[in-house]
Amino acid sequence: MGNNQSCDVVIIGAGFAGITASRELSRRGYDVVVLEGRDRIGGRTWYKDDALPGHSLELGGTWVHWFQPHAFAEISRYNLELVETIGVSAPEIAATVTGGLRKSVPYEEASAAIESLMEMVVQDAREVLERPFEPFYHQDALEVVDKLSIQDRIDGLDLTPEEKDLANGLWTAMGSAPCGDVGLVAALRWYALSGFDINAVFDTVGRYKLKNGTRSLIQAIADDSSAEIRLSTPVAAVEQSDDGVVVTTRQGDTLRAQYVVVAAPLNTFGAIDFSPALSAAKQAGISEGQPGRGSKAWVHVRGDLPKPFFAVAPENHLINYVVTDKVLDDGQLLIAFGPEGADLNASDVDQVSAELQKLFGDLEVVATTGHDWASDEFSRGTWCMFRPGQTTRLLAELQKPEGRVFFAGSDLANGWNGFIDGAIESGIRADREIHARISGNPS
Repeated sequence: MGNNQSCDVVIIGAGFAGITASRELSRRGYDVVVLEGRDRIGGRTWYKDDALPGHSLELGGTWVHWFQPHAFAEISRYNLELVETIGVSAPEIAATVTGGLRKSVPYEEASAAIESLMEMVVQDAREVLERPFEPFYHQDALEVVDKLSIQDRIDGLDLTPEEKDLANGLWTAMGSAPCGDVGLVAALRWYALSGFDINAVFDTVGRYKLKNGTRSLIQAIADDSSAEIRLSTPVAAVEQSDDGVVVTTRQGDTLRAQYVVVAAPLNTFGAIDFSPALSAAKQAGISEGQPGRGSKAWVHVRGDLPKPFFAVAPENHLINYVVTDKVLDDGQLLIAFGPEGADLNASDVDQVSAELQKLFGDLEVVATTGHDWASDEFSRGTWCMFRPGQTTRLLAELQKPEGRVFFAGSDLANGWNGFIDGAIESGIRADREIHARISGNPS
């Protein structure tokens, strides 16, 4: 890279936020360089060829929907096709575990209870998030519920132990962490953004995916940009002055810019040395981190399984939510989630088999794979679901520029926080803010 290179804007991170910001800024005519620690673009999305024999799979973020307006606008722009996850679109059986006991019933018998339990948890969403892309529109109401975790809300409901287990299992899967660690506002947000319809929540967050993978979308955005993307180039330090910003890589190279966009996951901010130091609020956010840390495994199974189905168990299971992705000639391809990614090796056939048997009894795991996002140094977690209190204390502060340094990433979105849509939203915001600063036109 050398020590004498310069550009208008350096973007740290080549996920959807960074790549979107790079397209927008470069199309305005700015000289943009994107620095990415990984050897690929995509961030916490990763469409991997032959992840299992004969199957190219999404190891990270996957699902999109027309209720996610920023993502769907890009899907329309680049004319991409969608396919469905059949365990969500047309399940035949619902399998549940409560008190250590397994039960399977036709989905149509369980669906009303599932919908009712989910809605009980988010019953006040309209009063709190009437305008879900403006999360502080009813700030007083937001502050009251933001003190609560999802588990606090479940515990406050008049439910049987079996119903509490079911509600806990469903929302644990949504939160990618135990329900006590996830703020209730995160659940309210998903419901509000899905049109205050619990069935739409399932469709919006887990039914539709890109036919050719998330890679097809992010590559289309990258190809629409003139920005330079440098892979395998993790950043060590960001030092700003009145004259500009110097970005230093771990290799010791430097790049000078007028402005920087940090488009990385919140849980990775601490790996970068900022000078001057970031605000106290941002340091608090870095110290606390966001709680998403679960597992996602793709599992090829054989056995006497219903076709297709979904299964749910409470958070004390390392695999607590499973859906059929495809019915195969010799079994099924399953997507399995759990709350503690560091404790489940998604590539360990024996461990995954033992966990699945707690939900289904005997079955044969042919192959399994996944990625440990919680231990990945460039993510340090899965999708963002703020802790109790973090939305009101930190969200607006995390979004604020500090001098010449701006911030983006799906963790910092007003709307679909933690999703591809939120990443694109924040990338557009970063472009708007930097262009306003450069042009001197705050509008």
